[in-house]
Amino acid sequence: MSKRLWQIFCVMVWAATALCRAAPGDLDTGFGTSGKVNVQTQLALSDPNGRAIALQPDGKVLVAGYWWDTAGSSKNLFLLVRFTPGGAVDTSFGNNGIVSTMIGAASAEASGVAVQPDGKILVTGSCLPIGTSNATEFCLSRYLSNGTLDTSFNVTGTLVSNIVTGRERAHAVALQPDGKIVVAGTCDNVFSDDFCVVRYLSNGTLDVDFGVGGRVFTAIGNGNDTARAIALRPDGRIVVAGACVNDSISRFCVAQYHNSGALDASFSGDGKIITTMGSADASAHAVALQHDGRVVVAGTCVNGSNDFCLARYLENGTLDTSFNGTGRVLTAMSAGADSASGLVVQPDGKLVAVGTCSNDFCGARYLPNGSLDTSFSADGKVTTDISGFDVAGGVALQPDGNIVVAGACNPSPSDASSLSVCLARYQGGPNEARICTLDIDGDNRVLATTDALIYTRISLGMSGSSVLAGVTFASHATRNSWPLIRDYLVTQCGMTVAPG
Repeated sequence: MSKRLWQIFCVMVWAATALCRAAPGDLDTGFGTSGKVNVQTQLALSDPNGRAIALQPDGKVLVAGYWWDTAGSSKNLFLLVRFTPGGAVDTSFGNNGIVSTMIGAASAEASGVAVQPDGKILVTGSCLPIGTSNATEFCLSRYLSNGTLDTSFNVTGTLVSNIVTGRERAHAVALQPDGKIVVAGTCDNVFSDDFCVVRYLSNGTLDVDFGVGGRVFTAIGNGNDTARAIALRPDGRIVVAGACVNDSISRFCVAQYHNSGALDASFSGDGKIITTMGSADASAHAVALQHDGRVVVAGTCVNGSNDFCLARYLENGTLDTSFNGTGRVLTAMSAGADSASGLVVQPDGKLVAVGTCSNDFCGARYLPNGSLDTSFSADGKVTTDISGFDVAGGVALQPDGNIVVAGACNPSPSDASSLSVCLARYQGGPNEARICTLDIDGDNRVLATTDALIYTRISLGMSGSSVLAGVTFASHATRNSWPLIRDYLVTQCGMTVAPG
């Protein structure tokens, strides 16, 4: 049904149902101001920049990035802002909704954020450590749920890691079910930039059981390689995507590692794959895993102009030809430059890519076969002007199917002080299919001692932490806390479960 027909139908049955009050792809008017949030006035910071987004189980939205401390240290500081489910700044968090953290000497820029099952918040990025002048290093900070630094993490709540001698930039962070922290980025490894993946224990120390001393370096192309996104498989394997220069052209590239840090030879023969996208340079900025194990990568590529580009791989690392016939999809979103920076997979298998198109937020939704989903904003594409010059950083999918995009906006590119953290939320529409199995804890097994016990207790009316009393989860279980299990049962299985 076209968007116009949908709207006509909705008018006819408005009094009978709330479902028709908006079509998929429309801005969600219940969020912020008509679906958009611009917090320049509330933050009262110089040059705040939103780069990454994460959702808490209670529906609150976290945005990580950085800002320029002109009045104090005259340096970039990590920035973390929390919003209520309705899009207002959550003043109960940090200092009136804002957490600002000085790490290193200068140029501390956060680019990734993740929420632990216990509610603690991890932020990663790059910073210039004290005592150096031009070599950035991996940086992390961890906060309690109220925004204060967690002193059980490296004593101070922050850490700076010297991965190699040279320039390093951390771009993405993921949490293993056992509490270990995996960070992916780029390291100047003697002759060129390589993928580098680092794993930390939950207390912030390097995990010596991973790679060499907690570090793994991977040269993929024959030039510079940049890792920008990370995803974890249920069995513990690690998927990293980014851009690799091969024969002087930047291309999509993906590497897959075992839990030990060794390259996984079951993926493309040697654990690595390089894919040419478009007619010239391409760069992947996001990666997501489908429930069937396929890998989807999104970014930008030159195809006459800069376009949204997606590639999908089978679990063995070969291009999935059921995806647009070639495993590749190129989408011209606007008449200008388009770049995809975020990607999520809906429970029904549809793919949502978001990014920046001609200085606006934009997004596209694809069917599982790679074609644009015309039930989403009539043609599968949506563009939103937040405040003149906008750059989208990341995307998150809410349990109700709505899509939240975070980034930075600026009414004037010549006035850096007017930069602001911005969000937009779009109607996702009802998901057409749910992925519900008896594997409640997501460890790819159905056991009496975990899944059946949890289900029985819920059936008896129990809720909250008591449901999990005495349950021992496998290290690779993807749902090992009550909020995660409840969310799965409600959104994927259609159950009515008390919050507890």
